[in-house]
Amino acid sequence: MMKKYLIAVVAALLAVPAFAQSERHYEYDEYGQVGRKEGWARRFAHNFYDALVGAEYYEVVDEQGNQYDKKPVSKKEQKNVSKTYRYYGPGHTPSFYLGVNMLTTDDPMVMVPGLPQKQGKGFELGFAVGQWGYHMTRNIGVNTAFYITRSRYWIDNGQFLDYTSNRTGGQKIDLFDTYDGHQAKQGYLRYWSLRVPICLEISSASRRGPFIAVGPEIEYRFADVSKVDLIGNDDRVTVADGINVNPIGLNAVARIGINDFGITARYSFTSLFLDDDPVKTYPFMIGISTSF
Repeated sequence: MMKKYLIAVVAALLAVPAFAQSERHYEYDEYGQVGRKEGWARRFAHNFYDALVGAEYYEVVDEQGNQYDKKPVSKKEQKNVSKTYRYYGPGHTPSFYLGVNMLTTDDPMVMVPGLPQKQGKGFELGFAVGQWGYHMTRNIGVNTAFYITRSRYWIDNGQFLDYTSNRTGGQKIDLFDTYDGHQAKQGYLRYWSLRVPICLEISSASRRGPFIAVGPEIEYRFADVSKVDLIGNDDRVTVADGINVNPIGLNAVARIGINDFGITARYSFTSLFLDDDPVKTYPFMIGISTSF
């Protein structure tokens, strides 16, 4: 039954871009696509598809901000018409990124003491499922996107994270080196996130030129687990579903690059764990990104 529902959802989503790609009615000028004349259903499909894939377009507007009506006018009348170009699109917001990450102190280049990690082994990847933006000028704009990401950290020294009971009957997170009588070989901490960055981007007038973007990001973390590889056991074992990860994160994002390729970095201002248990630590990530 679930498979049938999945097929129906995929078919519906494929129908929208197929419908949106048909019978587009655009007017063009030297700045790009500037006008669309279509019914409400096709306009909805086009807008949905454009937002999903991060399409870019321009609208011609007069000096009051009203969309410009491109009726035939005489040369004399045309001289008295003031026009500007209102630009919509995600700019250089990446569609995909892949980076290495680590848990740090309040210095993003220093790994937190008390939680040993393998340098360069943690990783994070993310996909944009919707990209939007508005540019005040050809060089300055505000961009945002909706990302689904996966983060993993490697725990070093043959240890892993798990819960233990304390003297008051509660539970806390601690490091262990054995599980069910087996010695630990490698521990992992993994979670998924939904992220929404809002970045101010400064770029060249050419789409293929350089750019730099900075801004805040809101993150929602979920499905956090602790896993371990055991010596003498080929299967990776999940030792804890839910490992006291703080579900809400407030981060700073920075991106720099040229054309569709760039370097992206993120630092969290909120501790990864609730109540700083087992440690007070802030995720840091740096990686490469691209736009499709």
